[in-house]
Amino acid sequence: MQREDSVTRELKILMNKIHRKAHSLVPDDVRRLVTPIQFEVMKFLYGSRERDVYQKDVEAEFSVTRATASKMLSLMERNGLITRTGVAGDARLKKLALTEKSEALSLRMRQGMEEFEQNLTRGLSASERETLLRLLKKLEQNAE
Repeated sequence: MQREDSVTRELKILMNKIHRKAHSLVPDDVRRLVTPIQFEVMKFLYGSRERDVYQKDVEAEFSVTRATASKMLSLMERNGLITRTGVAGDARLKKLALTEKSEALSLRMRQGMEEFEQNLTRGLSASERETLLRLLKKLEQNAE
């Protein structure tokens, strides 16, 4: 039986391989403290540290529901990875920030992931990488 070419199938296979490889690159002590999605949130907060970030920003960035974001952020706060600080004038808003503990963890994880990204895209020209990113963004928009 011949395998059917399918974008969805190939993306799923690629994501499984990426998750396995990325998981293997994270030190055991860090892996016990931070889930992959929590690491992504930490990267997002680190990259957004020059502006105020709130739960709604996490919901939009990762396309997750309010309940999912709330549960994840509560767990991250309980584990000392983030702080949530109230905003004057609106008790519902909580500004998110990394803790010193999570900044140190994030640095270790980012270094490993940058190396992995370089290995993953090895052999792609700058033009091919740009084309790949553009096409992936189109697929992401089409999936909405």
